[in-house]
Amino acid sequence: MGEKTKKIVIVESPKKAREIQKYLGKDYSVKATVGHFKDLPEKEMGVDLKTFKPKFVIKSPNHRKILSQIKKLSQDAEVFIATDPDREGYAIGYFMYEELKKKAKDIKRAEFHEITPKHIKEIIKKAPRFEETNFGLFEAFLGRRVGDRIVGYILSPIASKEIGGRFSVGRVQSPAVRLVVEREREIIAFKPTPYYVLSAVLEKEGIQFVSFYEKQRLEDKELAEKIYSDIKDEKTAVVVDVQKKQVKQSPKPPFTTSVLQQTANSQLRFSPEKTMMLAQDLFENGLITYHRTDSVRISDEAIKNIRKFIKEHFGQEYLPQKAKRYKSKNTQADAHEAIRITNFVPLEKQKQLIQEKGLTEDHFKLLKLIYQRTIASQMKEAVYERTTAKFDIKGYIFKTTGSVIAFDGYKKVYNIEDKEDTQKLPPLKKGETVKKVDQKLEEKWTKPPPRYTEGSLVKKLEELGIGRPSTYATIMKTIKDRGYVVKEGNALRPTEAAYELIDYLDKKYHWVVDYDFTKRMEQFLDYVEQKKKDWKEFVKQLYEKTQSSGRSVISKKMLDYALDLAKKHGKDISDILDNPEELKKFIDQHKETKPTEKQIAYARSLSEKTGLDLPEDVLNDKEKIKKWINKAKKEAMKSYKLSEKQKAVLIKNGREDLIDQPEKALKWLNSYFKKRRKK
Repeated sequence: MGEKTKKIVIVESPKKAREIQKYLGKDYSVKATVGHFKDLPEKEMGVDLKTFKPKFVIKSPNHRKILSQIKKLSQDAEVFIATDPDREGYAIGYFMYEELKKKAKDIKRAEFHEITPKHIKEIIKKAPRFEETNFGLFEAFLGRRVGDRIVGYILSPIASKEIGGRFSVGRVQSPAVRLVVEREREIIAFKPTPYYVLSAVLEKEGIQFVSFYEKQRLEDKELAEKIYSDIKDEKTAVVVDVQKKQVKQSPKPPFTTSVLQQTANSQLRFSPEKTMMLAQDLFENGLITYHRTDSVRISDEAIKNIRKFIKEHFGQEYLPQKAKRYKSKNTQADAHEAIRITNFVPLEKQKQLIQEKGLTEDHFKLLKLIYQRTIASQMKEAVYERTTAKFDIKGYIFKTTGSVIAFDGYKKVYNIEDKEDTQKLPPLKKGETVKKVDQKLEEKWTKPPPRYTEGSLVKKLEELGIGRPSTYATIMKTIKDRGYVVKEGNALRPTEAAYELIDYLDKKYHWVVDYDFTKRMEQFLDYVEQKKKDWKEFVKQLYEKTQSSGRSVISKKMLDYALDLAKKHGKDISDILDNPEELKKFIDQHKETKPTEKQIAYARSLSEKTGLDLPEDVLNDKEKIKKWINKAKKEAMKSYKLSEKQKAVLIKNGREDLIDQPEKALKWLNSYFKKRRKK
C-alpha cells in the first residue's frame, strides 16, 4: 500500500459493517463496536452523587477485545465514526473518539441515514471532523443515562422496602404504567347507560338504503318508543332535502418511528420491539432509511424518485402537479428524514430483495407497509361524491348519507385505516316520495374506553411528550418484563403490582409519575442537545427530587404485619392505623424476635459445613441469626466448587473471568437463568 493512510470506518453492528464494506471496497476497513461498548456498571450506582460524574466501564471481555483491535488498526489512520445518527449512536461514537483521539491521524463523523452505495460514498466524502460536531448530543445522552440511573437506583429499593416486594421505578416507565392503571380504573368505574337508535329502511327503484332519526342517540326511552309507534304503519317517506358535495381525502405523511409502531401494532399485531427489530434489519440491509426519527420530511431527491415511480407504475393521473411537502411539528426533528423505502421499485421487486438478503416474511410485511405509505404520501387525494338526504316520515326527520368513490387516488396503494361509509343511494329529488319498507328501534349501551394496546400507548406517550423515538419500544418491553402489564389479546392490562406501585408513587414521589414533569424533563434534554442547558442541572434536579420525599408512607406489608401482631396480642390499634411513627413503635414492641424453625435448621447445617461456632444467643435472636447466616454463607463460598455445567455456561457467555469467584459466578448464573425462564 505504500504511504497511503489507512481508512477505518466504525459502526455499531457487524451486519452493517459487512454491508458497508461491500460498498467501500478494499481501501477501507469497516469495524463494529457491537452496540454500546461502555456503560455504567451493572452492580453499583456508578455515579458520584456530589459531582454527578459517571463512571463508565467496558461492558464485557468481548468488548474489551474488540476495542483493543480497533485501537491497533487506528494507529495513524483516518477514522470515520459512523455510528447511528441519534443520541445513543453519537454517544457510542463519542466514547470511541475519546479512545482513539491520541492514536488516529484524523477522526471524522459520518452519519448514514440509509445504507446505500451512493449515500455512503457521498457522506464519507463530506464527513466533518469529529471536533466540529455537536457535543450536545453526548451531553443529552449523559443527562438521560445518569438521570435515569439515579432515579432507578435510589427509588427502586425504597419502593421495594416500603411496599414490600420487588419494585422498579423508572423516570419514563413509571408514567407509562400509570397510564395503563388509570385507564383500567376508568373501565372498572364505568357505568353503562342505555340509549336508543331509530332507523327506517327506505326503497326507490329496487335500491334499499338505511336512514336514521335525526337525533342519532335518544336517551329518552318513552320518546323513542312513541316515535317508533307513530311511524310504524307509515308506508312512505318524502324527500325534503338533498345535498351533494365532493369530498377529498389527503394521504397521510410518511412514517415516523411512533406512527410506524402504532400502525404495525394495529395492522400486523407486531409489538413495538418486534417492529424495531425488523426495521433495524431493513435499515442495515439498505432497504429503508434510518428507523428512529420523529420527522415526516422526505429529501428532494427521494421525492423526485417517488414521483417518477408513481408516473411509471400508476400513470400521470395519480401524480399531483406539485410534490407534497410534509413538515414536522418540532423543527429540530427535520434534521432526519421520515422512514421511507430506499429502492424505488414495485412490491414484487421489494419482495425479491427481501429474499436475496435472507430476510423473513415478517420483514416483508413491515417493508410493504413502509413502501405503501412512502408511495401514497406523494399521490393525489382520493375523491368521493357524498350525498346527504333528509326525509319526512310522519312529521319526523330522518337522514341518510351515501358515498361513491369518484377517484381512488392514493388509496390505490394505501387503503388501510380510513373507511368512508359507502352505501349506494338511488338518485333522489327534493319533493319526491319513496317507499318505507321497515323500521327498527334498538337499545344500545354506552361502552367504557378501550384498554390501551401497545400501539395506542405509544401514541399517548407521544401526545404527552414523554419518551423519544429511540425509547418507545424499550418502554413497552420494560413494563412487560417487569411484570407491570400483561397482554390480553392485543390489549394491555395492569397487574396487581402496577396498582401498588402507582398508588405508592402517587402519594410519596408524585413527580415521578407526573406527565407534565416528565415532559418538561424530555424538553430539558432537547435543550441540552442544543447547548442551551447543562446536563448536570438535569441530573441535579432529579437527584434533589429523589431526596425530598414527603411523609413516610405505610406499606400494605407493614399494615398487615401490625394487624397480625395486634390480633396475636389481643390489642386494638385502630386509632394508630394511619400514623407511621406510632405503628412502627407498636411493631418494635410486639414483633417476634425468635428465629423461625427454618432459619435455625439452616444455620445448623451451615455450622456443620463450615465448622463455624453457633452460639446460643444467636439461636434466640432473629436479627443475630440473619447476620450469622450471611457470614457463614460467605465462609461456605470460599470452598464452593462450580460444576462443569455451570463453568460451561460462563464460558459460552464470555464470563470465564468469574470461574475463580464462585460467589459472583452464582449471582450471575442466577440472573442468567431467571432471564431465560422469563422468555
